[in-house]
Amino acid sequence: MADEELLAVLAQQPLFHRLDPEELAQIAARVKRKTLAPGEELFVEGEAFPAYFILRSGRLALLRIGADGVERLVRHLQPGEGIGAHSLFLNDLRDVTAMAITPVEGWLLEKAEFDALLAEHPDLIHRLELPSDVEARLRAPRFSWLDPDEQVLAAIHRHWISLIPALMPPLVLLLVFIVLTTFLMAELGWWPALFLNAIPLILLGAQVWNWWDDQYILTTRRIVHIERERWLYVLPGPEARQDMPLDQIQEVQILRRTPLASPYLFDFGDIEVEAFSGRIAFSNLPQPDGIRRLIYEQIDRLRALQQARQRYRLQQELRHRLGLVPVPSEAASPSSAPTAPPGLVERIWLIVRAAARYFFPPLRETVGDRIIYRKHWVALFRSIGWGPPAALGLWILGWVLHAHHVWPIDRIDPGIRWGALILSGLLLGVWWWWRYENWRNDEYILTPSQLILSHRLPMLMREETQTANLARIQSVEYTIPSILARLLNYGHVVVRVPGGDFHLLYVGGPRQVQQEINRRMEAYRRRLQEEEAARQRRHVVDTIAAYDRLRFGPPGVGEGPKASP
Repeated sequence: MADEELLAVLAQQPLFHRLDPEELAQIAARVKRKTLAPGEELFVEGEAFPAYFILRSGRLALLRIGADGVERLVRHLQPGEGIGAHSLFLNDLRDVTAMAITPVEGWLLEKAEFDALLAEHPDLIHRLELPSDVEARLRAPRFSWLDPDEQVLAAIHRHWISLIPALMPPLVLLLVFIVLTTFLMAELGWWPALFLNAIPLILLGAQVWNWWDDQYILTTRRIVHIERERWLYVLPGPEARQDMPLDQIQEVQILRRTPLASPYLFDFGDIEVEAFSGRIAFSNLPQPDGIRRLIYEQIDRLRALQQARQRYRLQQELRHRLGLVPVPSEAASPSSAPTAPPGLVERIWLIVRAAARYFFPPLRETVGDRIIYRKHWVALFRSIGWGPPAALGLWILGWVLHAHHVWPIDRIDPGIRWGALILSGLLLGVWWWWRYENWRNDEYILTPSQLILSHRLPMLMREETQTANLARIQSVEYTIPSILARLLNYGHVVVRVPGGDFHLLYVGGPRQVQQEINRRMEAYRRRLQEEEAARQRRHVVDTIAAYDRLRFGPPGVGEGPKASP
């Protein structure tokens, strides 16, 4: 039987106030009691805490560290008030720190328990009173390239007024066809007239489709521009995508190029983003002031979360150094057991696998912590051209003429014919092997800290290597150049770095390649930031420890010399 007090408190929550008593009882059955001592933190700004908390008694302060690094009191949570509705539905980080001022008692509903309840009763979510921003994020489109904890804040198309110039030619054509078919209706009949008028209507629909395909997406981490084109207005054609991390943005400007773009008329304009990699323009966006405000809000939020994480880790290291909490022990790495040597069948299988891997190398391969990309098979066929196939055809024709003693081949000495055919076959084989090996040796290697482009000629004749540190990468873009590239899933990836660009040509799965480079780039930058922050924390902790030793003496010795007034 659920606690009557808990049921009454749940019924007062804005999130649950529309539920009936039976549904409240199902939620109450999954709620746990939670107590905090004074000074204890329920959750910390910048960290994930997927749960909803309701205060029963005590004082709980909500603190926030701003982008300037100053911690301020937001407010005090009142008894009976809940916090964390966002965490029940979104994989988002906490924007505040909740710290107990006095002994605190409350109820905790964890996201895992709530998700299990929604899985058992799917209709329950329609009776919840979701906050407007949570509902907007849940309705936002989800893309395969999003990170698990990344949310879409806005998915924007160009303003509809930018569609008018593209619609004018089909509209004029439609007007001409209507006039012509009106006068020629008697001679043509209904069906030919309808068919002729359908052509400009299809073109109109295709222009609207092309306009809808272009998207500007703002997430909690980046700005993404996706632009697609269509062949013959219908078939999927080239596609390009450009990502810009929010932490690289320096300034956002709005340009309104016509009086019609005024906020008092149609309210649209271009947004120019100044980043470390240069200036990028997003054209004809609706309500650009709101978009710019949303970008700046998210940039400030990211900076504040970074400041909060550094502050929290510094506090944890000070607690460990001062002995307030035990130092976490490092788990011993499990010893690897010796493996038995492979048997005869395993050896044969390994040889077969090695031969298959040589002749059919994977386009994407993971070796340890490295990812190796190779050019698509299309690049091999394009590099071969018409020469080797034509030479192969002539060689086969020579064998046919030799076998049938066709004139004038029969006048040549058989030994010379055999020798010429065998020698030309060897040269042709070396030619084919050279082309294949040259294609196979080109590799794009992605490590946890570097992107390496390796171009090698066969037989170790020449090798060229380009290396880019992931921390220096400014942006990663991909293009799918044609409908064939879309069908065969290959394209080109351009990595922007200072001093030049890296071109990953004819890679398979360009969308996935861009995502993997972005993920590793973000992970490497975070690791560098954490290492720098750790060095700064150690410096601060060592300074405090040195002061503590001078002030109070070595541990266990007693109080040291006091500072003179």
